[in-house]
Amino acid sequence: MARWRSLKALVVVPVILVAFVVAACGGGQGSQGGSGEQVVNIGFSGPLSGGAAFYGENVLNGLRMAVDEINKAGGVDVGGTKATFKLEALDDKYLPNETATNARRLVQQSQTPVVFIPHSGGIFAAQEINTRPPTEFIIGAYSSVPEILEADNPYTIMIPPRFDNYMEPFVRTEMEMFGNRLGLIPTTSEYGIQWTEQVTAEWERQGGEVLSNNGVDYTTTTDFEGPVSKALAEDPDVLFVGGPSQPTALVIETARRKGFDGGFIVMDQAKFEEMENFTKKEYLNGSVGVMPLIEYEGPGTKQFIEKYEKAIGGERPPTSEVALNYQAMHIIAKAMEISGSTDDPEAIMGAVDRAAGELEDKYRPYDIERMTDDGHLAGPVVATLVKNGKYTELEVPQDQ
Repeated sequence: MARWRSLKALVVVPVILVAFVVAACGGGQGSQGGSGEQVVNIGFSGPLSGGAAFYGENVLNGLRMAVDEINKAGGVDVGGTKATFKLEALDDKYLPNETATNARRLVQQSQTPVVFIPHSGGIFAAQEINTRPPTEFIIGAYSSVPEILEADNPYTIMIPPRFDNYMEPFVRTEMEMFGNRLGLIPTTSEYGIQWTEQVTAEWERQGGEVLSNNGVDYTTTTDFEGPVSKALAEDPDVLFVGGPSQPTALVIETARRKGFDGGFIVMDQAKFEEMENFTKKEYLNGSVGVMPLIEYEGPGTKQFIEKYEKAIGGERPPTSEVALNYQAMHIIAKAMEISGSTDDPEAIMGAVDRAAGELEDKYRPYDIERMTDDGHLAGPVVATLVKNGKYTELEVPQDQ
């Protein structure tokens, strides 16, 4: 496995992007690229600038890889017409109101039947409009907040595992290893608020003491000295942290440099394999979080990593958000083929469960074979404890 070179000098990944074009040919939904051919636009609204740009770009990379792969193979057969795909990506700066505006623009101007959104605030905003004519569209929801499913939105596909799977084992592991005083330095996004509420409730349920909340906006903050100092002043045994990988690594590094030798509960948005590029790996010891993709053995994980290194490679490691969005795009393309439609949300959604099960192994970095009745691509929930510089699998409940 290639080693990923250090990026510690990088503080913010600026990306200025209005539209991301992947297919060789243009045109909107229903446009004809030739006799019996159709180009289908796929939308994306997510953070492509600011502190979460690295995260948004990861999601986009997964979609880009899948679209490029499908197009190079000649597209998919949808009712006798060959359909290829084109990505249309807009920056929403992690702001839900911008997401809703972008979604309307993508659907009305580019006729996108699907819009991928990688943050819960934006997903909730889009769920307010995606079932109402004339802006009916499927949301490719890349966020682990359980309330996304509870919205009972018929055109939402939730892609990653629910984060409530992690609560009990994360809390139990950290409390047993370090003690029962929990300090809070979470991101203050909608996602961060939901995580904080659940981890706080679980920590108290297991008999621990929760200290004050020193949450901060990880997407705009670059100096974490203040909130970290406030949290450490209360003498915590464990710190709850998380948001995009880069600022999360900076929070952990700041705490370690100030002498904190306890453990960390890390939200699932932050990825250890990325944090290694922004801080010393030894600082991550005693942390629980999501298992790195390169430690997972799925049906097509090895093939995906090889494809990733060829397509993206360099200094950016493959992560679960890249792999899961790559797989989700392949599932949606397969669902269009099965349903015989590229623009009917109800028909496409009705074929997603079958598409997930019939997808070839080479397109399945994760072992996802079905979609639940409430719209979740249920797959493996793989967590880790970082101990002595190694990733040890941590048993967690699996998605149902």
